[in-house]
Amino acid sequence: MAISPATRDYRTLIAAASLIAGPLLMTIGDLFHPEERMDTAEQIAIILDHASHWYAAHLLLFIGILLSIPGLLALTSLTEELNPAAGHAARILVLIGAAAFAAIFVGEMLIGRFVADGADAATGKDLLDSMFSGPMAAAVGPAALAFFVGTAAFAIPLMMAGGKLRWVAALYSIGALLILGEILSAQVVLSQIGNAVIFCGGAAAAWLILRGEASLRRVG
Repeated sequence: MAISPATRDYRTLIAAASLIAGPLLMTIGDLFHPEERMDTAEQIAIILDHASHWYAAHLLLFIGILLSIPGLLALTSLTEELNPAAGHAARILVLIGAAAFAAIFVGEMLIGRFVADGADAATGKDLLDSMFSGPMAAAVGPAALAFFVGTAAFAIPLMMAGGKLRWVAALYSIGALLILGEILSAQVVLSQIGNAVIFCGGAAAAWLILRGEASLRRVG
């Protein structure tokens, strides 16, 4: 089958690469992410035992969320073709959410390096307590929540419209719900599955875009 002219568009190639590479790195990072605990004393004990894994996992998550941005913008542009208001809102919300998660991942990378460089459990726990204190959560929490609202904003119109993109939207929705479940429960297996599901959705979206079966006219 001949390659669609859309594949020669640099915007299409960047979007497709982002939809694959970003979720893939996040999936790999989460697969060797150490256990999580709600109790900070238990959590810092785990980080002390797995400082290098903790740092590397969050480094991959950080790079992955940054690489995912062009792909997320592409998905919101597909929604904008169907529902301009929802697509525009989704674009703003997922960018806010991606920024918040990038900040969170950097903070968790810092904890990993702090412990790996010799910090003791008590000092590490103090830093962890500060990171997740009320003032920090009040600032970062709503921004992180924007990611999930934005995902719903772009996914719901695509699912309602039917077609092949409905399955892409469903995979992103399921993956996002699993990741939200991990945040609320500290069960890493949920985000591991969630990121893998999103990777499948991203790969499917990239395939449709490269074949010219999904338009990116509003990107750029």
